[in-house]
Amino acid sequence: MNRGLMVLILVGSVLFSACSVKKQPLPTVEQNVTVETNSTTVEERDVVPSQIEIGERLDIEPEKGDFDWQQNDEVIQDGIVDRVIVVKSKRVLVLFNKEGGVLSRHRISLGEHPEGIKLQQGDKKTPEGIYTIVDKRSDPKYYKEMLISYPNTDDRERAKEMGVNPGGGITIHAQVPWNWGGSGDDHTLAHDWTNGCMAMTNKGMDSVWEKIPLGTIIEIRE
Repeated sequence: MNRGLMVLILVGSVLFSACSVKKQPLPTVEQNVTVETNSTTVEERDVVPSQIEIGERLDIEPEKGDFDWQQNDEVIQDGIVDRVIVVKSKRVLVLFNKEGGVLSRHRISLGEHPEGIKLQQGDKKTPEGIYTIVDKRSDPKYYKEMLISYPNTDDRERAKEMGVNPGGGITIHAQVPWNWGGSGDDHTLAHDWTNGCMAMTNKGMDSVWEKIPLGTIIEIRE
């Protein structure tokens, strides 16, 4: 092999290897994780509001009727989301603006074992507590998903006392590929089927995707 051909092969291999860098996937609830995005852990991300700021933004208590939904996705008005509240017992996710007005409501599915707080990795329970949105990305399995900052301090301390792993990788995500068209929404939303995440329709996810910035507070209630 002549010298010129060897140089061409080496240059080509470098170029193709640079195009094959794989994006780091979100961890699942079954993994023992410290979530990293661009080598920065969730706890270190500057998009996470301080506890003082979170407390100030939780002063406005929504009306009970705000969580009564009538359809899978109910868009009420446009606006930027300041706060997301999930009420597990009603299987509903509600988006609020800074003034406390409802932007939209969305029917959701929960973890397979929805009753009670999440205690440890693999229990298939949806957490309860105050978190923030720390990452957003497209996903080949769930269309699109938004990672929340579970486990928080309370979750980690509880797990430590119990001697268990709290788990991680809890997201708000959309539907599996066979239902990306939405024809099976009524079926999937009638069941709790996730590993602990909150699942909404693809149509609903598209309607909120640009409205929910990183750092948005998400409160998950019983």
